[in-house]
Amino acid sequence: MDNNVLSNNKNVFTKNGIKFQLNRFHIIFACAQTKAAYLLAAACILLFQLGCFPRPLDLQLKDSTNSNPVAGVTIHRHSVTLLSLLATDSNAVKSDALGDARIWVPPFNTKLTLLQPGFEPSTVDVFTSKTTTSMLASDKSSIMMLRFDDLDGKAKRTMEMAQVKYVPISVKVVDQSTGSPIEDADVLATTFLYLPMPGLEDRWGFPDLQNFRSDTDGRTGVKHVSGFRNVITVRKPGYQEARQDFLASQSELVLQLRRLQAKSIQFKTMNSESKEVVGNVVVRLCEQRNGLPPDPNGFAVVSDASGFTPPIPIQNLMPLSVETERAGYHRFTLGLDWRTLKDGEIIKVYVRKKGWFE
Repeated sequence: MDNNVLSNNKNVFTKNGIKFQLNRFHIIFACAQTKAAYLLAAACILLFQLGCFPRPLDLQLKDSTNSNPVAGVTIHRHSVTLLSLLATDSNAVKSDALGDARIWVPPFNTKLTLLQPGFEPSTVDVFTSKTTTSMLASDKSSIMMLRFDDLDGKAKRTMEMAQVKYVPISVKVVDQSTGSPIEDADVLATTFLYLPMPGLEDRWGFPDLQNFRSDTDGRTGVKHVSGFRNVITVRKPGYQEARQDFLASQSELVLQLRRLQAKSIQFKTMNSESKEVVGNVVVRLCEQRNGLPPDPNGFAVVSDASGFTPPIPIQNLMPLSVETERAGYHRFTLGLDWRTLKDGEIIKVYVRKKGWFE
């Protein structure tokens, strides 16, 4: 026998022999909750149909040479939203032992970057705009373009990943003025994809940095890595570094280094508001964040209690700027025009103190 009985009095409910009195408020509230649940479910279904939720993209990754599955491929996701003009990335996804991976794509223009050591990078672009099918690349190419509306979670798309090819390139380093070979210069070869400087994407697992030194004839060699943008950087103390993109079709690269000149400069660090001296401020050469080892022409000096740094030879580097660092103060960058500097000059550098909540 059912222990739950509704008596002739519709507002009295019996459960396990205990009577409960329901008033009109309880009934109205229960009805309102039911209606709200139905409305919420209907709204979710409508939003999904309108493409307001992420949709799954199923990929199967294969080796283009033998069609074997490629496991452990790291897939980075970047989406551009109305609240972010710059691309943002989420946690990376990896393909399984069968080369399969499912990526949840948000309803924004999204780029997927597929990386695996030994293979060329592949990309998938997902557009939310009304892209026609004639504008889309083949599903089996290393560059796939899809429409967000086509992501239904049913179709599995195959991508073939090409193995990396290494092409040796001869490098010669010479003096720009005399053409004489430069010995013992650092020759660095880096790879990257999107960003304007090499090395910033090293955390993605790109090929290792190539680091060699030129011999007595100014010669050495690097390898071009297919599928990536390749950049060579040559450095030597007392010379302006040279940087150049290179292709696999170039059998030899000749890089010219310009000899630098120097002027002795001293810095004085001061508070930008009170104009009082500030000691213990680090003043260093502002280097580009390119993932390379420190510039051999770099320097760093620290101001004393009187705000003065030791004299330091400043070379006519291009670009030439210094940055400051001190606890409790904002970082400050100052660009310098070497041609206007005078030997023995003292340059005042103003630093701004941080506020309570900075």
